[in-house]
Amino acid sequence: MLEVNDLVLRFGGVTALDSITFSVRDSEICGLIGPNGAGKTSLFNCVTRIYRPSSGTIRFDGDDLLALRRHQIVRRGVARTFQNLALFPSMTVLDNTVLGAHSRSTPHLLPSLLGWPGGHRARRRLEGEAWDLLTELDLADVAFRPAHGLPFGTLKRVELARALMSTPKLLLLDEPAGGLTHSEVHDLGQLIVRLKNTFAFSALLVEHHMGLVMGISDHVVAMDFGRTIADGAPSEVAHSPQVITSYLGSTAESAA
Repeated sequence: MLEVNDLVLRFGGVTALDSITFSVRDSEICGLIGPNGAGKTSLFNCVTRIYRPSSGTIRFDGDDLLALRRHQIVRRGVARTFQNLALFPSMTVLDNTVLGAHSRSTPHLLPSLLGWPGGHRARRRLEGEAWDLLTELDLADVAFRPAHGLPFGTLKRVELARALMSTPKLLLLDEPAGGLTHSEVHDLGQLIVRLKNTFAFSALLVEHHMGLVMGISDHVVAMDFGRTIADGAPSEVAHSPQVITSYLGSTAESAA
């Protein structure tokens, strides 16, 4: 589904990514771990074309992602959640979710949101899709409430619902467990796996919570200083000497 090969990203004299190579198979969850500054977010930004790499290739479902414009990435089937919430606080949960369809062939989306003539049919259709997603994520009871003031864990699920509105083939999850309680992290892991199986997408998961990564990932890629230091099954990566030294430390045994 996703093939990253010899990816290099430089900012002046600083090399943020140094010959990164890995792949994400169809319907797989790939965990991407590493200490702060390892290059994980830079890699996300290359896949979504916020950054253009200095060299290397990124292929998605057989196509060259680097040949596409930034706005075409989501239309091609790549969606992303953010480490810091990117919701509209004054809009309802339902409207925030509907906005996730902006990348699809929805020419009447803006008129429907603004209440312009001719947009009512499109709005009803999109609201129906959004409602189904909110129900799937146990958010139907807050659908008509503004995002502002809702619990942080709830807002994380709203952002996930919005990403799914774009019907992605590949979902990039940027620290989805950040700020959640232990029980919320456990529930999130089960939710991600259930959604992946229901909607048949692949996922690239950046996360510092090792219990979550090792518990739901099919394989894990570990990075440090912009380089890949391990790539394999969760148990293999957790016991890699380089990974233990650079990131996991004494928690490796318990996280595996």
